[in-house]
Amino acid sequence: MAGSAALEAKEAQTIKINRISAKKYGDKPFVVTAKASSKLPVSIFVNGPASIDKKGKITIKGAGKVRVFAIQMGDDRYATAKPEIATVDIAKAPLIIRAEDKKMKEGEKIPDFTLIYKGFVKGESVKNLTKPAVAKLVETGKGKRKKQKIIPSGSESMNYSFKYISGDLEITSKKRSFFGRN
Repeated sequence: MAGSAALEAKEAQTIKINRISAKKYGDKPFVVTAKASSKLPVSIFVNGPASIDKKGKITIKGAGKVRVFAIQMGDDRYATAKPEIATVDIAKAPLIIRAEDKKMKEGEKIPDFTLIYKGFVKGESVKNLTKPAVAKLVETGKGKRKKQKIIPSGSESMNYSFKYISGDLEITSKKRSFFGRN
């Protein structure tokens, strides 16, 4: 029958994205795979703080929600599949900020406080934080138990979570010279 096109209903197909394990900022790139019930190739795209290459390898660019979209447009036999979407929560990388212990003699100028950062990823440093930590001197306890603690706090970052470790300021009293006795 020339000129009459037979309209055939196309077969339905579904897409399944393979499970994606928990991720955090600084993790190595990972591959996401998805399969269509039709066995046709599936295209994968990402939205959020990540990028994807032609082989499906996802590179994490920051902490936050990354949405993975899997699409299969169909062919002569199969209809377009309903897109499949998976959300991956990229956790912040843990960063430890420790105040270094300091010593001073009673009555002297308080020394400058220094902080040590441990856990930066991707070659980052303090410069990559929205706000670096600051150290404050806090007195704890009373009488003989009185201590001077160097307490770090106040860091801000989209990509790091913080664990602070305090340091001690040891104040030695000015004692008379050992040799000055009569």
